[in-house]
Amino acid sequence: MGKPVIGLALALMAEDHNFVSQPAYRFEYLKEQYYEAIEEQGALPIGIPATERLNTVEQYCDMINGLFLIGGEDINPSLYGEDLDPLCKPMMPRRDQFECKLINACHRRQIPIFGICRGLQMMNVAFGGTLYQDLSQMPGAANHGQVGELDYSTRHQVEIIPGTKLHHILGADRIETNTGHHQGIKKLANGLIVSAKTADGVVEAIEGNSFTIAVQWHPEAWSCDPYSRKLFAAFCEAATTEIGRKK
Repeated sequence: MGKPVIGLALALMAEDHNFVSQPAYRFEYLKEQYYEAIEEQGALPIGIPATERLNTVEQYCDMINGLFLIGGEDINPSLYGEDLDPLCKPMMPRRDQFECKLINACHRRQIPIFGICRGLQMMNVAFGGTLYQDLSQMPGAANHGQVGELDYSTRHQVEIIPGTKLHHILGADRIETNTGHHQGIKKLANGLIVSAKTADGVVEAIEGNSFTIAVQWHPEAWSCDPYSRKLFAAFCEAATTEIGRKK
């Protein structure tokens, strides 16, 4: 059996949507820590461009055994029926549209999906949920943003809900995670459940049927953390099982 193939939907640079100032330079990118975490588990990462050609989604699904939703910019609130708040900075409508379609196609095929930060928010929106455009809009929520440089050294405690897939994977009731987001789930999408939260009520992890799991923190940034390794190991194990199912 070959290595499972993990598709990573690429992030877009700001220039990609600014045709006036930089018409000749449009970039997509992937932080090294994302694909390194996949490689460390013996899987093969491939980048999937956030193309406007949405009819390619099914072909990408044919190619991959797992979908990895990485972090990035805010999601356009028009996707969940809200007007833009000044605290929200959606910049990547093409990525939003492509990822929505890709998530739903993978979920329909029961291809394992693992999301991080924006990936959690995108999963919730793709399935019909909504977001707080800024956590200052959520009553009682603390500041979940990074303090100082974006090195993920700011930390907080997360409660893992007993009986969830996440609890089974991590084998812990409470863990310490890094902090680095300003949005969060407002209305949870149908078909998803909360699998982790903070003391102030912010949703920190969600999951659905099959292997559909997303976390609000950044496990890829803590390569030596045993809980981070468990998450990637479980995801890649589910993708390995998918190889046999596709044959």
